Amino acid sequence: MYQTRILEHQDIIDRLVSEIANSVFEEHPGLVELYGEKGRSQAMADLQKHFHFLQTAFRMQAPEIFTDHVKWLYNVLSSRRIDIRYVITGLSEMKKRVGQLPPVKESFYCSCISEAIHWLSESCPS
Repeated sequence: MYQTRILEHQDIIDRLVSEIANSVFEEHPGLVELYGEKGRSQAMADLQKHFHFLQTAFRMQAPEIFTDHVKWLYNVLSSRRIDIRYVITGLSEMKKRVGQLPPVKESFYCSCISEAIHWLSESCPS
């Protein structure tokens, strides 16, 4: 699994990642059939990476670090013909839950996530 030990507030993030992954799989029940338990593990690893990139962007006060990560992810998933709506759902769920992190990060994280969702929504074929 991804190196989660470097994240601040890891206990909270681990709980959030589990909640977010569950929400994504509830929103898109076909994911279990498509990707099984391996897909759930990958989704959780990807969510951990999202938090890593958010934390790095926050430390550097450079939102483009997170946006560039999401753009890269879009390219990877598109090339594998994986529906980007799953990522949008995951990011939307992240945005709902970042308020459980320290307030100093909430606004920055929400802004980064909103920008990423907007970019993905504009880039996603209808």
